[in-house]
Amino acid sequence: MKGLTFFAMLCACASTQDPAHKIANSAIVTVTSNLPDAQVYVDGRFVGAVSFVKAGMALDPGKHRLELRHDDYFSRFAELDLHKAEKRQLDLDLAPVLP
Repeated sequence: MKGLTFFAMLCACASTQDPAHKIANSAIVTVTSNLPDAQVYVDGRFVGAVSFVKAGMALDPGKHRLELRHDDYFSRFAELDLHKAEKRQLDLDLAPVLP
């Protein structure tokens, strides 16, 4: 049992990364839109309204799918391939759905 406890502690320590190091390696993405209350989703997860994320979102380097949603407007998508410490500005306006 002693060996199992040591192994669990070793795994836990190996996956821990210094938060400052993680942020330094993150890409920062800022989003603007004609609708500040449009909802921002990254990789299918809700992040917040455009007005909430206007200061930027820290994302891991790699591929991401960003989506803007708002009732009565067509959704807008962006496929991102982000690099370490990259800064990216997206201006995504939404078009209204015709009656």
